[in-house]
Amino acid sequence: MDSQVKMHYRWTVARRLIHWTTFICIAVLTFTGFYIADPFWFIYSPGTREAYNTFAMADVRFIHFTFGFIFMFAIIMRLYYAFLSRYDADWKSLLFEWFNIKEWKTVLSYYITFKPYGVPIKSKYNPLQSLFYFLFIIACIFQVISGLVMFTMGQNSIRGMSFMQTVLYWFVSLMGGYAHVYDLHRLLTWFFIVFFIGHVYMILAHDVGDKKGTVSSMISGYEAEKE
Repeated sequence: MDSQVKMHYRWTVARRLIHWTTFICIAVLTFTGFYIADPFWFIYSPGTREAYNTFAMADVRFIHFTFGFIFMFAIIMRLYYAFLSRYDADWKSLLFEWFNIKEWKTVLSYYITFKPYGVPIKSKYNPLQSLFYFLFIIACIFQVISGLVMFTMGQNSIRGMSFMQTVLYWFVSLMGGYAHVYDLHRLLTWFFIVFFIGHVYMILAHDVGDKKGTVSSMISGYEAEKE
């Protein structure tokens, strides 16, 4: 390797685990969510077993809810590391870097031309990354809340569900009813799809422009930097 290039440890094991857990959850939740909204296959096995062993929809709903709770845990951990981690705390960059108006022209040019950034990096994220990730976190929070609302609907026979419905009813009132909660949940799914496309594009721009090994860094934790 060129002596002028140094490997810099950027992503901790915890951050990488959270990243890939979140990615897998969003992929599974998107697929199962579209199925729940509009089933595109149907399997029925007659018998007296539990519903999730008999109907495809019950299977898919079980998978959806399971990964939904894993996703919620991953987002909670992401927020924990953003605010409280000694090494990974990046809340200032997430909340404020996208207000750096002076750098926006350079950032947009960088992602359009794929040329080296050419500006000393003073923050963990550039303004566009900061805005993208800030919106992503906000979307995740609303997706989790709307998901919990729909999970508790019609579940009064399960212990504790009526309490959860009471706790979450403020959100139902804020949205103007359960139908609008569902609409928000589905709209945010499309946001995640667009975010994924944009995220991949931005990563490739970094790899082509700065040649830092951005793609592999989320696996190894190390990113190349010129001395």
